[in-house]
Amino acid sequence: MSHVLITSVHRIHAGQSGEAVHLRQLTEALRATGERVTVLDGPMDPGRPSAGHEAGLRSLADQLDTLLARDRPDAALLWGHLGEETELVRRLAAADVPTVLEHPAADLQPVPETLRLIDEVVVPSEFARRLFGSQTGRQARAIEPCLRGCDCPSDTPREPPRSGPYRLTFINPEPAKGLGVVMHLVAAASAAKLPFRFRFVEGRWTAAHLARLGIGPADLPGVEIVEYRADICALYAETDLLLVPSLWQESFGMVAREAVIHGVPVVATRVGGLPQAVRGGGVCLEPPQWGDGYQVTMTAAEVRAWLAAVATALRGAHRPLPGMLSRTTADSVRAYRAVLGSSAK
Repeated sequence: MSHVLITSVHRIHAGQSGEAVHLRQLTEALRATGERVTVLDGPMDPGRPSAGHEAGLRSLADQLDTLLARDRPDAALLWGHLGEETELVRRLAAADVPTVLEHPAADLQPVPETLRLIDEVVVPSEFARRLFGSQTGRQARAIEPCLRGCDCPSDTPREPPRSGPYRLTFINPEPAKGLGVVMHLVAAASAAKLPFRFRFVEGRWTAAHLARLGIGPADLPGVEIVEYRADICALYAETDLLLVPSLWQESFGMVAREAVIHGVPVVATRVGGLPQAVRGGGVCLEPPQWGDGYQVTMTAAEVRAWLAAVATALRGAHRPLPGMLSRTTADSVRAYRAVLGSSAK
């Protein structure tokens, strides 16, 4: 390949979603291998309503037309799954540009026209690969996403404080991510006077969203709500354990893998691709019962099991494998180069 296009209907350059982080890191890594890469940035944010973005999507399509006329890429990697990307796929197909679809959401089927026009599909985990095949009858390639780079000595073994307080972090505290589970743990830890301090890190859900549910630090002893931090090294340096009690079918679980690489143990639900992301870096439990709006019901026994898992993970603090971040990044980049190169032939 001499020219690769990476594009998405969602924001890449300034987006804070896992997908945006992955695409930025992949772009940098491909360029480091000598590939010439063009990035076309979309106007949308994942999880936000698409109304009002029509003009931005038209502008993105116009930018693609200009690129195709001036500097046709040898292959394109297109991120999308809800149909907004279909117009871009039509234009790439009309220009005879081999296109690989990055399909990030295992629980959502791609639009049939998109699927018909693209050449290859990439998904982020073996779970997503199996589910995609059962839904569509088509094979996909499982390639783990690229994570945020860092310069910290993440291969250094970590030890949590011996007697606490232990700092438990929960990122993007929204109901689908397991907010109800964490609230049960907060209440039980407070009642039992356990040495746990919970930190909620804002994501798509912020302190304002939590306030609408009546959740605020003033009402919750041992809980703080902090803004999103791009400096993940500092975040995990101040974390003894990461909670990832997601209720939906996570295609992978980037925050879980980031924590493991930084030597932080993880307690997560056994859903979707989370067990692959956690690997041996923590404990995965069956998700509790939940209903409309991800309202969680947990028995006393389930709460005790989660608290026991937290205690076990803290006692056996995970040791990261030396060079894990660089190795996994290299493996992913090699796989992306292979799939883009084979599509371009």
